[in-house]
Amino acid sequence: MTNAFSRTLPGAAVPFLAGVLALFPLRVTAEIIVPLSLDQLAARAELVIRGSVVAVESARDDAGRIFTRIEIAVEETWKGTLATNRFAVVQGGGVLGDRRTTVTGQAEFKMGERAVLFLVLNPRGEGVTLGLAQGKFRVEQDPATAELLVHSPFHGTGATATSRAKSSPGDAAPTRLTLAALKQRVKGNAQ
Repeated sequence: MTNAFSRTLPGAAVPFLAGVLALFPLRVTAEIIVPLSLDQLAARAELVIRGSVVAVESARDDAGRIFTRIEIAVEETWKGTLATNRFAVVQGGGVLGDRRTTVTGQAEFKMGERAVLFLVLNPRGEGVTLGLAQGKFRVEQDPATAELLVHSPFHGTGATATSRAKSSPGDAAPTRLTLAALKQRVKGNAQ
């Protein structure tokens, strides 16, 4: 008695297909980002700054891994202290020549963009965004009111968005979040 599978695929086809599939490795990834509330971000951050991106450069570390260094022109420091108005933020991944390495959930930085950054410091004293992309709030001006608004993956709707991802525990549904309100919340938490 033969089954349907053996009638449709000759015996040599199964090893052949397995070999073909081996030539095209599958990449399976999963990510779980636990949403942090505004209060958690403020409490866990060693440094909270507002500024503009003035440089984005990728390089290789001593182990050959690609990383990106983002230079921020700091306009305000809301938590922690800085000795200068320039500060380096680093993150894994980047584009170097024809090679691209990505870290899922990582913040993206563009030249000239304005942001509020919730940072922890690595052993070299460079900033690393807290909670991956959660530690970066993009600053945008509302075209209708000229008010400065902020948003991240879990907080605020930004100047042009009408809705965002689900909010984190303890926070209301995503709504407009002004720069002034975020600053007040961070400063209140830092005391």
